[in-house]
Amino acid sequence: MHHGVLRRMRYADLTMLRLNLVLLMVVSFLPFPTKLVAEAISLTSAERPAVLFYGVTLATISAVFSAIVRHVAGRGDLVQEGILPELVEAAAERTRPNLHFYAVVLVLAVLAPTVAAFGFLAIAVLALVPRRRRAGTTGEGLPVAHRENDSGR
Repeated sequence: MHHGVLRRMRYADLTMLRLNLVLLMVVSFLPFPTKLVAEAISLTSAERPAVLFYGVTLATISAVFSAIVRHVAGRGDLVQEGILPELVEAAAERTRPNLHFYAVVLVLAVLAPTVAAFGFLAIAVLALVPRRRRAGTTGEGLPVAHRENDSGR
């Protein structure tokens, strides 16, 4: 999804660069809470804080990515010519439910950490499920006619 947003951009402004840097920093931190969960899943006393820490890290990644998409959608000059503005806005809408799912699973982590660990897995799997494209567009969000006439691609 990150690559999909960036390749539709004409250029990146300072806010976009900062948000992207924060996203990449949090993603590079992800192996640490993942290791904590892997080590703590069999220890009842350490399981809850490890799963909560992991979940907060995943929720942070989702929140920063959502902020990136909303920023790009809100700034029409960042988007390449020919990309339908409605598709960028639709991408922003698709990132919002993730935050709600993370909030629910984080609450579940307090009550049942093992179940919550599988909840985080379910969120990741659902994020990988391809969504249907709007009729008349390519996978890049370009109108079909624009893609066919664009010989530079």
